[in-house]
Amino acid sequence: MPNEINNLIHIPQVTVQSDWIEVVSDVLRGIVASESFWVSCYRKGSTSIHGSVQVKRNSAGSRSVELTGHDGVIVEKITNYSFYASCEELGITKAIIKGSKATFKKLHTSAIKSMDISPGGELYVTGDNDGILKVGDTKDGSVRRELRGHFVDITTCRFFPSGQVILSGASDFQLRIWSALDGSNPVTLKGHTKGVTDSAIIERGKNVLSSARDGTIRLWECGSASIIRTMGNHTCAVNKITLGSFPAESIIERRSDIELDSREVATNDKLVICALEDGSISGIDLRSKEEAFTEKSYRSIPLYSCTYSSKHNFFAVGSAEGVIEVFDIRNIKYLFILTATMSHLTIYNVTYESSIVSNNLFSIQRNDSAILDLVSIEETGDLLVGQGDGSAFQIQTVVASNISQASQEFIGFDMDPIYSIRVINNGRFIYAAGRDGCLRKF
Repeated sequence: MPNEINNLIHIPQVTVQSDWIEVVSDVLRGIVASESFWVSCYRKGSTSIHGSVQVKRNSAGSRSVELTGHDGVIVEKITNYSFYASCEELGITKAIIKGSKATFKKLHTSAIKSMDISPGGELYVTGDNDGILKVGDTKDGSVRRELRGHFVDITTCRFFPSGQVILSGASDFQLRIWSALDGSNPVTLKGHTKGVTDSAIIERGKNVLSSARDGTIRLWECGSASIIRTMGNHTCAVNKITLGSFPAESIIERRSDIELDSREVATNDKLVICALEDGSISGIDLRSKEEAFTEKSYRSIPLYSCTYSSKHNFFAVGSAEGVIEVFDIRNIKYLFILTATMSHLTIYNVTYESSIVSNNLFSIQRNDSAILDLVSIEETGDLLVGQGDGSAFQIQTVVASNISQASQEFIGFDMDPIYSIRVINNGRFIYAAGRDGCLRKF
């Protein structure tokens, strides 16, 4: 049975003219003395507020601007390229609006379907609809090399922990391992019978995981390019996977009589969470290779994204209808549910007793646009969200006593779906990429 939602709570959304940073730049450069950009606020069931922000330079020769909100929108400048936005009528209080620090334009002529940032933050890798991977410098966006070998759209690309090796997967059923230093492709992993949808790297990368539209999750040994085990065998596509440590405190019973394959490295304490096309959520114990739990998402609609925070004991999934559901991994009961649309929500009676979280259910709806990527910020437990309507935002989760709105909105995409979002240095830098072929740094 699909989960039923006790309360549907609509969260407000702040949208800003996608090129508002350019408006500020025009004023700072003296091209115009004053200019405005629009700000709109929404909440399902309420009348939308369409306001504007006037931009003026503080004084002649000044490198600072003054921002003034109009028509129901109140703003307070943080920097020239960030500000607080409030809308009393829709219950929005000081949401942080951030423009991109850098936009690396038209890296690809087709959509960027997957993207990653090296662990040190120096390099990016992007994969497009034409099967092309590009590796470049995050300082200026310059492309260092192109990686060609896949035949169709790249669905996943990830740096190994060394930052010198890349794993990619595509709809051509294959995964490839590349050198980020010289562009060589020493290993190709073959075995899936339908397109690869996602991947995960286990610790230093002796083993990797992949998921596919064939309904399987496969554990690979990279050195021999061999399949150690095929898991899942679902009747529908596995759209996304996320990997983390098995919770120390859990009601899930684990088998102890397991002898690992000699090719396995650091799989004993791992849990793989899978988001499926039929709306199911599956957890696989990587020690036994068996299903540890299964759940049905709200309304059993396709799930397009998932993330797991081992530190904060939760995992989250995002659906085709903008629903984000967050579960306590220790007992697989809900912490709360986010359906991406916020007004005012207080989580009552969420207590931790004997590692059990009270079974409170909440639904939060921002809009009906698909949740295409989810990332947890490990230090804080916050979630980063990329949506099909071009929205990128951050929301507090387990560390918050109440949730009333997105804490930050990242502006720059003009209604183009955001397929990949990444975080560096615990939220200091956010990267996002999508259909317009650009990579943005916030």
